[in-house]
Formats: sequence, structure tokens, C-alpha cells
Amino acid sequence: MLKFFRKIRKNLLADGKFSRYLLYAIGEIVLVVIGILIALQLNNYSEYKKERDKEIVLLVNLANEIGLDIQQIDNNTQLSQERLSRLDSILQLLQQTESIDKSSFIQQSFEFVIDQYFKSNSGIFDEAVSSGKMSYVQNESLQQNIFDYYRNAKESDTDGTTRQITDESITPLFIETLFMNPEGFSSLGLDVQSISDLRSIDLEALKTNRDFWKMVLLKFGSNREQMARWEQIKIQAQEVKRQIEEELNNLD
Repeated sequence: MLKFFRKIRKNLLADGKFSRYLLYAIGEIVLVVIGILIALQLNNYSEYKKERDKEIVLLVNLANEIGLDIQQIDNNTQLSQERLSRLDSILQLLQQTESIDKSSFIQQSFEFVIDQYFKSNSGIFDEAVSSGKMSYVQNESLQQNIFDYYRNAKESDTDGTTRQITDESITPLFIETLFMNPEGFSSLGLDVQSISDLRSIDLEALKTNRDFWKMVLLKFGSNREQMARWEQIKIQAQEVKRQIEEELNNLD
């Protein structure tokens, strides 16, 4: 091909047709420029395609990660609701204290010191932020919403407050009102009746024990506050996941 063009140039110059040669030279330059532009365009498209492929992989992983958060919240909420329901059933037994098996009552009451906690599955997001991969997300609004979701999910202090209430308030009250008696130790497989002067638990007196009802109030209040907070996070998670899936449809 190059020999062909050289031959044309040589013939034009030999014939003295300079003006035609000039037009030919300009045409050749134009063809070269067009070729370069096409090559650049193809290269740019190739790079763009690579960036979009990376964006798709990242968005798919983020959608899956947020989906795990939603599943965790659903699971935590179900477990917490079931636990509160069982504790409510235990409290209802106090209407007829004479028919209660004390050791069984105390053993079931251990659920007062058990809680669920939410921890966002943020491994993909954290890695993307630290490596700069979040820049793959071209939709700036979506990118901001993803950041807002994880900041909200990770900075919630509700679970921390619940843990503190359980550790610092509910557990001491549980030990004092329900556990410091022979039946309490018996629930752990320890028989201390012959070596201690602990009195058997008085379930009738428990009904008017303000510390006991304070424990009940703290437990139900903190757990219900948790579930309300989880629901807020879940709603935001569902919306961001929907936006990601919509963006993925646009990128296909």
C-alpha cells in the first residue's frame, strides 16, 4: 500500500503536476488524521468498556452486600420479636405464682440478658473506598446515596446503647432480682442450699419489686428502639439496592 502511494507521488511530480500532487498530499494527510482519530476512538471505547465492566462488577457486589444487610435485619428483628414474646409469656406466668416452677422460670428468664446486634456487611464498600474503586460509579447521585447508606448503617449508636443498657443495667438487675437465690444457682447446676443462707425466690414479692419491673422496662424499651432503628436502615438499604439494580439495567 505504501509503495502504491509512493508511486503515485513520483508520477505526479515527474509529470510536473504540482497542484494535483498538493491535493493528493493533503488528501493523504487527511486520511492519516482520520486513521489516527479512528484508532483513538477505538482505544477510548475499549477503555470505556473496561471501566463500565468494572463498574458493573462493583455494583453487583454492592447490591449483594446490601442484600445481606437486609437479610440480617430481617433475621435480627424476627429473633428479637420472638424473644420479647417469650419474655412476655414468662411475665404472664406471674398471674398465678403458685403454679410456677421456680428453677424453670429463672432459666427461661436468662433471655433478659440476650440481645441481637446489627453489623453492616461493608467489606466490598470499604475496599472500594480505600482503593479508589468507588470512582467507577459514574452516576454521582447513586454514588452519594451509597456513601450515605453505609455511613448511616455503620454510625448507628442504637445497638451500642442497647449493649450498654444490657451490660450495665439489665444484667445487674437480673442477678439481684432473679438469680441470687438457690433456684438461680440450681439453674447453673450448682447446689448451694447447704452452704449459703440465700432465701428461695419469692415470686409473689417479685410482682411488686420495682427493680424487677425496671429491668422489664429497659429490656422491652431498648429492644423495640433497636427494631425501629433497624427498620429505618432496612428502608434505606432497599431503596439504594433498587437504585443500583436500576443503574445496572441501564448499563447492560
